[in-house]
Amino acid sequence: MSRSFIGVMVAVLFVSAGLFLLASQRGDEIIWRAPKHATSTSPAASSTTPTKPAPASPIPAKPVTSTSTPVNPEKPLPQAGKNGWKAAIATVFWAGEGATSDNGFIQNASSAWDEDWAEHFGGIDDPDDRCDWKPCGFTPKENPFYIALPYNDLDDEGDKKPDVTSIPWNDASQEKSVIKNRWIEVTANGKSCFGQWEDVGPYFEDDRGYVFGSAMSPKNTYGMKAGIDLSPAMRDCLGVDDVSDVLWRHVEAKNVPAGDWKKVVTTRLSQ
Repeated sequence: MSRSFIGVMVAVLFVSAGLFLLASQRGDEIIWRAPKHATSTSPAASSTTPTKPAPASPIPAKPVTSTSTPVNPEKPLPQAGKNGWKAAIATVFWAGEGATSDNGFIQNASSAWDEDWAEHFGGIDDPDDRCDWKPCGFTPKENPFYIALPYNDLDDEGDKKPDVTSIPWNDASQEKSVIKNRWIEVTANGKSCFGQWEDVGPYFEDDRGYVFGSAMSPKNTYGMKAGIDLSPAMRDCLGVDDVSDVLWRHVEAKNVPAGDWKKVVTTRLSQ
């Protein structure tokens, strides 16, 4: 061999030894440079093999605070004998009604407390010619939402009856009627309407037990055996016929909600 060849071989061996040493020290780098199809089961290879990042832990959703008001449960329907409710057959009457066989020949141009009721009301409260809650011919001067119940706290002379003490709100210092203009709630077909007490009837004016006491039915046995009279506006508000089954009860003025029945409020006292 020539010296040059030997020198080359020595150089090759020297370089190979250096690469071997470098490989032993930086095996990870050699493996990193390996062809893509090469595999390795060595710990070094598995520790340096690129891996897909683990998915981030989901962030818990922030609780949603509702600002809406919970829906109130449906109120139970009124029942006779509970919370002051009384059952009644209702018939219709009106200010200015003439005396006919249909109403027992009782005219309503005047009421139990107002001799000039129809005049003070503004005219005849025609039950057949209606424009919304009022008669079409005129605008009432007094409340068209009115009722009649079979009790009068005044006698024929206009004096207080002895049994007025049974009226829950009786005022001994008041010489006028303490029941005229009082508010009454009437309900039928799932709807309530409010009217003022402006006359006495049907037929009776001394049915204290039914109007204020524990009696659940009126004394009246005539005709339809009605226990309350409704004005045309009350009839139309409730959506009932001229004869209907209703429930009614006394209501304090402060508890009467806004409605057409408050557009014109009667304040005239008994005469």
